[in-house]
Amino acid sequence: MRARACIKCKEYVIIHANNPLNQNKIDNFERIHHLHTLITVDLEEIKDQYQIIKNNGSKDPSNETNHSQDFLNKIY
Repeated sequence: MRARACIKCKEYVIIHANNPLNQNKIDNFERIHHLHTLITVDLEEIKDQYQIIKNNGSKDPSNETNHSQDFLNKIY
């Protein structure tokens, strides 16, 4: 399985091919991290060192107000 990862933030999103909802999630991830170095890697290479992004950019499902959401609110 592949993932899109931000080297600066140590965060990633899993890539699910042919899934339009996942593509939106990847696009959102790339917008948030557009000034950072992004890589596409095998999940096994990073899963122990990086943190997965869940629920529309939130690292913690119970905390929807994080830096990612704040950033999106500023640009829209």
